[in-house]
Amino acid sequence: MFVGRPLGEPQGEPTMRWEPGQGQEFSGRLWIENGRCHLFSEREGWFDVDRLTPSIAVPAETNPYLRERRLWGIPAVLCFLARGDLSVHAAAVQIGNQAVLLAGPGRFGKTTLAAGFLRAGYRVLTEDISCCRPGGTPLLFPGPAVLRVRADIYENLDLPGTKAVVEEADRVHLVLDAVTRGDGAPIPISGIIFLRRGHEGRARMERVEPTRALPDLWALSWRLPSTEDVVRCFDGITSLIDSIRIWNLYREPTLDGLDEVVNLIATTTAQ
Repeated sequence: MFVGRPLGEPQGEPTMRWEPGQGQEFSGRLWIENGRCHLFSEREGWFDVDRLTPSIAVPAETNPYLRERRLWGIPAVLCFLARGDLSVHAAAVQIGNQAVLLAGPGRFGKTTLAAGFLRAGYRVLTEDISCCRPGGTPLLFPGPAVLRVRADIYENLDLPGTKAVVEEADRVHLVLDAVTRGDGAPIPISGIIFLRRGHEGRARMERVEPTRALPDLWALSWRLPSTEDVVRCFDGITSLIDSIRIWNLYREPTLDGLDEVVNLIATTTAQ
């Protein structure tokens, strides 16, 4: 661990930059120099990432839990992209012995829906970033075992097997207990569900052809702004959608219909 960076910021313009606003909470900058990545988070400080080792140096003087949350965000994503895996903006739950991804941009109800699965007795594999390995049998790597739910959801939804560790103005950070979280062994992916907003009463699901799913999955996949990484991401996406089933889910993201949506997903994906 280290405190700050004795040498100051890397030279030159950052490779990527994030500014808060329009649903984006993270603020920071990323530099890539000679294969090493230097991420500065306005909230937590510096993370230095060696993607070849791989190893991540983290800041010492910050909230340990929030540091872990950031560690398992962009720094970890940089490592598993280097080994050829995909990062998809999606929650994931285990139905039977397979993983189902719940994909959508921020504020589309991924975490709330994952919390509904947890309450119904299903295992939550991840709540925001899904590490996927394309191939003959695509795999999902679980973790971290946390939920970051809205404060109003926390107040109105019983979530057994969880413990609140950080409470912010609009979010409550929960960790899953040892029994609930399971282990980190990869799980085969059976399908992806794209979350859509619907105002038609009852929730409904429809199958999606792989070619139609490509733009949505591309928009939800993390990649570096280099030709090599763009090619890696595109090849991984096309391999993934050719190997699994894909649906659109139209629903009103309310707590009143949460149990119905969980049952609809579990029943449909099990067929």
